[in-house]
Amino acid sequence: MCGIVGVYCTSGLAQAEREPLARAAERIAHRGPDDEGQYFDGPVGLGFRRLSILDLTPAGHQPMTAAAGTWTVVFNGEIYNYIEIAEELRGYGVTFRSESDTEVLVEALHYWGIRCFERFNGMWAVLAWHRPSRTLYACRDPWGIKPLFLCEEAGRGLFFASEIKALSAFDCHLGDVEPQTAARFVHTAILDFDDRTFFSNVKRLAPGFIYSIGPQRPLGRTSYSDCARPLALPPNFDSPSGEAAFIEQFRETFLDSVRIRLRADVAVGTCLSGGLDSSSIACAAARLLSRSGDRACRHAFTAQLPEFDESTYLRAVVAQTAVTWHTTVSSDDEVTANIGRFFQTHDEPVHSLGAFAGFMVMKLAAEANVKVLLNGQGSDEALAGYSSTVLPYLRSLLVEDGWKYAWEQAVAEAHSTAGALRLMVKAEAGLVIRAMPREFESLLRQRLQRTLDLSANPYVARDGPLRVDERPGLPPSDTLALSLHDQQFRTPLPTYLRIEDTNSSAFSLESRLPFLDPRLMELARVAPARLLRRGGNNKYLLRSILPGLVPEVVWKRRDKMGFPVPHSRWYHGPVRSLFADTMSNARLRSRGWYDLVALTRARDAFLNHPEAQMTPELMRCFLLERWAREKLDAVAPSRRTSV
Repeated sequence: MCGIVGVYCTSGLAQAEREPLARAAERIAHRGPDDEGQYFDGPVGLGFRRLSILDLTPAGHQPMTAAAGTWTVVFNGEIYNYIEIAEELRGYGVTFRSESDTEVLVEALHYWGIRCFERFNGMWAVLAWHRPSRTLYACRDPWGIKPLFLCEEAGRGLFFASEIKALSAFDCHLGDVEPQTAARFVHTAILDFDDRTFFSNVKRLAPGFIYSIGPQRPLGRTSYSDCARPLALPPNFDSPSGEAAFIEQFRETFLDSVRIRLRADVAVGTCLSGGLDSSSIACAAARLLSRSGDRACRHAFTAQLPEFDESTYLRAVVAQTAVTWHTTVSSDDEVTANIGRFFQTHDEPVHSLGAFAGFMVMKLAAEANVKVLLNGQGSDEALAGYSSTVLPYLRSLLVEDGWKYAWEQAVAEAHSTAGALRLMVKAEAGLVIRAMPREFESLLRQRLQRTLDLSANPYVARDGPLRVDERPGLPPSDTLALSLHDQQFRTPLPTYLRIEDTNSSAFSLESRLPFLDPRLMELARVAPARLLRRGGNNKYLLRSILPGLVPEVVWKRRDKMGFPVPHSRWYHGPVRSLFADTMSNARLRSRGWYDLVALTRARDAFLNHPEAQMTPELMRCFLLERWAREKLDAVAPSRRTSV
């Protein structure tokens, strides 16, 4: 985890932006408290804040330039296979001066050019200046684990940063609130859906693309990866032995993914929730380190709440791994003391206070002097972990395996023949919709839209700026593969990755995600639907490798909690005063976004009845308004776009 900033000046002289660049880097010093650096060459200025993870010596200083002087980079993230790539580069005669992955990156750029990103197993946001061609490149990893934002200022240039608040420190005009981004969230709960942010002049660079700008060449982008790395041998699913061989390949790949993500010169720990994902990572790390005699990964961190007791599973994992177990978010006082900082940290709204639980886990890890955490993000979106995948799964079975097998699995999912029949009718209807001629699909879309309009947030002004001009699409009628692709690249994974990065960087931590290893994701991508869910169990492929790795009580559990928090109790308790202040009439009226009568009625009904439940629609209004208060109203009107 580091912080990067950069500028490409249209005037041709980046030195004129030296002071703004220094301020921008300082604004994100929490991302990298260990070192800082700057680089200027003609139109380009690069700034860096370092969190030292690999090679803690000054040899890992950035910005870093290739030995031949061709490339200079600032780099946020980690290349986990840097040792293997370094060995390959040594075959070209490269002599390395450090043990850092940054040097491997910059020398890979020298020898292979921008296509080198296809070789990396890791997470990254990179600004790379190619001096011979006078071209600046910007690149994010295929899943967008590491963030990079862009703001273009007419007459000044293009400004890049790891966080939006750094763009504000550049004195960039961030623009007004982006109305469709805000409307999509408040009406449908969807965040991070595309390259738009909540600021109209700020874009997030797309994952898996390389952006470039140079002399007489406007900003452009090209894809370097579709996130699919063809397997050396195509899988054979036609026999039990072929299926067993594929599961074994998945197991070995998972273990190797955890192994290379344990590479660090600082303490490494794991998040632990009691579910399949975090438990499998914690147990795999313990097994791998016991083989090597290394006890570096000896801490596990949990957000534990009495309403969502997973202690049976947690204690089983802790007993097996012998980690030191740390728990947090157990008292209202902790919520009250930290909720304000949480909202200040995030430059865009969060989806729920479940993100706050993750924030507190990162705080706990920092207090234990752990700098790297392994976490389970990406597993649900790759391996069909959500209940929303049941219908796409059954559609895929109908196509791949026939009606009889699909019916058997529908019964297992529904636990009754009546429920299975309802599922199959919906699944079949989805296939019919997909097969419709386009004109009929269009008519159906219009009919369905009238229904969707009725479900819009009732507290948003229908004629205000947050009306829904961009309608949601048809109800999901995709097969499982298409559904999982949307989950990975549209919603919800991009939101979870953004929140994970913001939460961890706030405490100068690096979060690593083994399930987003490109080799593992490719195996999940080519797996047939019957290997992703089976017998009423989600994530069947993962469950298949867990016996003997994690405690039986964990891998046999069928329930899924995710990251739950007691929303209504918190909003009536430690968050009550913040909620009441945020939803005050004067502020709501001045915004012009809401149906003030409906919203204040709902607010008062909730506050005046201790047993009332916080509705998702009211909560989204609060989260949007809290963001607006922190990021729009906390400054003078002339600087209203500062964050």
